[in-house]
Amino acid sequence: MRGVGLGEWVEIRLHSKTIFNNFTDLSTNIHSRVKQLFFILLLLCSRFILTGQQASFLQEIKQDSALHLYLRQDWKNIEKHKKDKVYQSADVHLVTATSDTIAIPAKVRTRGNMRLEICSLPPLKLKFEKADLQKHGLSPLNEMDIVEPCHDDDTYDQCLLKEYMAYKLWELVSPYYFRTQLLQIHYTNPDGTEAHDPSYAFFVENTEELVERLGGRRNKTPVISSNAVDKEPMLMVALFEFMIGNTDWFIQNRHNLEFVVIPGHSFLVTIPYDFDYSGLVAASYAAHHESLKLTSVASRYYQGWCFPEADVEKALEVFIQQKENILRMPYQIQGLNEKSASQARAYLSGFFEIIENPKKLDNQILKHCDMWPVKKFSLFTSHKPIPILHIIRCGPGDKKLPVFRIKFFNLFRGRASVNPSGF
Repeated sequence: MRGVGLGEWVEIRLHSKTIFNNFTDLSTNIHSRVKQLFFILLLLCSRFILTGQQASFLQEIKQDSALHLYLRQDWKNIEKHKKDKVYQSADVHLVTATSDTIAIPAKVRTRGNMRLEICSLPPLKLKFEKADLQKHGLSPLNEMDIVEPCHDDDTYDQCLLKEYMAYKLWELVSPYYFRTQLLQIHYTNPDGTEAHDPSYAFFVENTEELVERLGGRRNKTPVISSNAVDKEPMLMVALFEFMIGNTDWFIQNRHNLEFVVIPGHSFLVTIPYDFDYSGLVAASYAAHHESLKLTSVASRYYQGWCFPEADVEKALEVFIQQKENILRMPYQIQGLNEKSASQARAYLSGFFEIIENPKKLDNQILKHCDMWPVKKFSLFTSHKPIPILHIIRCGPGDKKLPVFRIKFFNLFRGRASVNPSGF
């Protein structure tokens, strides 16, 4: 349930008994009945407004154009110690398209993995004190991610905007997505000087806010079984990732995928994020995994499961219905220059050339399914070790040392994952 904004209509449907049980004689005194009915509805609407959920910070600042974000903090310190991922104090000053301003103290830290390693402008996490949000009449949802360009250069600004576009494209084909807000970020030092030239960036909704908005619940299992995933939403994810030329995702170890329990779905709904390794974005540092043997990041490689042809065609119909909006999107992204927009449109057009050609569709999607690269590997080859041993029992007389059983392991993107079937 969300809060009711000013100027919004509220529709409340009540079972007839709820209203009319308070009336002893429905056949008389029509005027009195109408007055009582109005009074009941007024009380219910008042309760709805008072108990409705407050708007979040991200909802409050939402606008189509880029917000100006003045982020004042010790930039030299956070960039020098970026691998520490430690919060430091900051001041947030936002200016909207109507020149309204919002000023809230905050904390900022670095986040991420690959971009944290290679980018001079590391990705950030922004966190407010809940009490400060409440002073502004906002909900206590107090965290969000900031995606910045990798480096202080217009080329990387264009890549950033194309990744933002990928999030907006996913919104066209699925109701389950991370909300975003485009920004123009101003890097301000504590003494008021500029640490870097202003650049584009964008907020990404925190998972906690995502699941609350969808009325769902986040699945926190570190390893995801394919059997636990809802097949239809997963098919849409696989087709979308193929459209933007992204292979940087994997189900079992949750790589660049979020899994949410949503009412109406018996299994986990998959929501993708992080698209900087896609062919659509074409970042200079991006590459497909070496096991795919693809020479160009622009090459498409379908990684979806095998489905009946009718199911795939039904899913593709959503993309076809949105074709005009998809191909128009590059020209609607603020800051994306003509060259980048034309390249993005041409790349997206290539997807439709495939799905609208029966032979290409058959070769590149229908028959190119269940093509996950799988390799055997040592326990210590993962980028960041995760618990991968399953305890069966601790028998008597063994000094309570655990007995372990190791199942099947996959290596994808340099990370370890476990196939939990049979555990």
